[in-house]
Amino acid sequence: MKSGGSQRLLPKRWLSRQRLTSERGKLARDSILLALSAFSLSGFPLFGKEMPLAACLITAMPFGLRTLTAALGAIAGYAVFWGTDAAAMLALSALLFSASAVFQGTELPGRRWFYPVLSACVCALLGSISLFGGGSVSLWLIQVILAGLGAWLSRSALLSNRSAGAVFTAAMAAGLNSLFPQIPLGLGCAVAICVAGEDAAAAALLGLAIDLSAGAAPVVTAALMAPTLLCQALPRRDRLLTAATYLLLTNLTLLLFGQATLAGALCITAGAAAGCLCRKSAAGSLRLSAQNRESAAVLNNAAEVLELLCRRLPKTVTPASASEAESVYDGAAERVCRCCARFHRCWEHHAGETYRALTGAARRMIEKGVVEAADFPSEFRENCCHVEGFATAVNQELEGMLYRRRYRMELSESRQAVAEELESLAAYLRSAAIRRPKGTEAAFRPVVGLCSMGRNGARVNGDRGACFAGPVLDYFVLLCDGMGTGEEASLCSAETVRLLERLLRSGLAPEQALRILNSMELLSGDEAFTTVDLLHIHLQNGRAELYKWGSAASYWRGGEKVKKIGTDTTPPGAGVGGGHAPECYELSLKRGEMLVLATDGADGEETEAAIAAFRGQSPQELAALLISGQPAQDDMTAVVISLQPC
Repeated sequence: MKSGGSQRLLPKRWLSRQRLTSERGKLARDSILLALSAFSLSGFPLFGKEMPLAACLITAMPFGLRTLTAALGAIAGYAVFWGTDAAAMLALSALLFSASAVFQGTELPGRRWFYPVLSACVCALLGSISLFGGGSVSLWLIQVILAGLGAWLSRSALLSNRSAGAVFTAAMAAGLNSLFPQIPLGLGCAVAICVAGEDAAAAALLGLAIDLSAGAAPVVTAALMAPTLLCQALPRRDRLLTAATYLLLTNLTLLLFGQATLAGALCITAGAAAGCLCRKSAAGSLRLSAQNRESAAVLNNAAEVLELLCRRLPKTVTPASASEAESVYDGAAERVCRCCARFHRCWEHHAGETYRALTGAARRMIEKGVVEAADFPSEFRENCCHVEGFATAVNQELEGMLYRRRYRMELSESRQAVAEELESLAAYLRSAAIRRPKGTEAAFRPVVGLCSMGRNGARVNGDRGACFAGPVLDYFVLLCDGMGTGEEASLCSAETVRLLERLLRSGLAPEQALRILNSMELLSGDEAFTTVDLLHIHLQNGRAELYKWGSAASYWRGGEKVKKIGTDTTPPGAGVGGGHAPECYELSLKRGEMLVLATDGADGEETEAAIAAFRGQSPQELAALLISGQPAQDDMTAVVISLQPC
């Protein structure tokens, strides 16, 4: 299936190599960061004992190199910080790594409760061994709770949950303090984070974590909170002034409580300098955020202008009144009867009889679109001196009236099409003004199978489609069938796919993209219609919406159940408003269901029977089966889509 027909400016092999290099660099970076994070977390103590937070970091990702490096970092950290005393945590790290490999490819890792429950149960089992040797029950209970909570927080932290990330950052800072007891590296990191962010909640969390790990009074918490609150109260937040405030107040607070050391002062100085450098980029981010707000305001203003134009544009035309129909007879009478000797008799003295006679002929005149002398009542024909000329004049006036009505209908459709385009563009500008979140991690990946055949084996096929990733975690599958067969149908369907693909890639909602397509087809007036099957898949939850507009029936298969989807409708460009809209069906593909999109050449009872009888799991096999069993009397295409867990 071709992906929209866009030209590539660079060789495909070069692009693939560049993409592979970028992915490898990202993998190496993530692996190093995860190993260092797990190493730091393993040093976080409570009541002088090791905690399972580093082992829990292994459960945050699917099995792979990242998981391996996190496990190695945790094992190395427990060995360095605790030695043989952390045998249970070393075993917990190894078992959780093994569990991520064993359960890979199943649905269980996708459940939010699975890894927290597994971590807590394994930690409880390993810790129970120490209970038989006289270990503390309260410590065992704290480790079990932290194992479950840490597994949940670790995944939330990697999915950009700021609160969970702050908890793990504080634990890592406290763990670094344990690396060299005489050199408080964690305190220096905490000062750097506070200088860069000036967040009171983060400062309190960092201070509490360091104080809890040391088992001391909340001195570090006070030393970090004092400069944070003072900097937030200052009207001008200069980065040098902020760094100096933290440097002086943190050292002064520790000195007042008798916990100041030379190594601590050096770490605080280094942390303040590092935070000052990071704060420069943070200031740049603030400027960028201000620019984003200005851009959003511009986009919102543009959307308001388009909406104003849409409201000012009349979407309907005043319908024809009764006086317009009467004007047909008035115009004919003005042209023929005005010069007749019986004008006053027919249109003044016997106006009622004349009106009733003409009214009786009006219905037949409108139905046929033309009037003949025989359509008038016999009494009218006997009294009229110019009945043939009158009928000719009526037909001429009638033709003008029908032209005016048709013009009004076309004008109404054009105005409504333009109004829909303006509304869609305004909605797109408003959505672009809102900073869309990156979303969660994809839980599924699409698997697409395709088989196509031209009419009587022809190489040119009027069916065209594309499958591509959209913004955030969206995935789209398009299938279009051009009217007829051959080169003209192929060009028409390819143009439709190209337009829809670019609209959807730009962030336009499927409904708005289809409305714009309908308006463009209607305004073009070439009557080269194309059917549309548009599948919108949400990769984070496996839900999907199928939009059908004039296309052949689709089929959803779940287990042994097959459901036919879609009814006969007109394609885009046949009209606007009313029933001229796509059908939308909500589907689920997260449990291994398959969706079959087919053009009219591959549609029929045989297709439904073949889908019901198919027992395989390969979309490509099913697509090939559907096309191979059909006679090639028309262009035929079958697309089969399913989802697999990541």
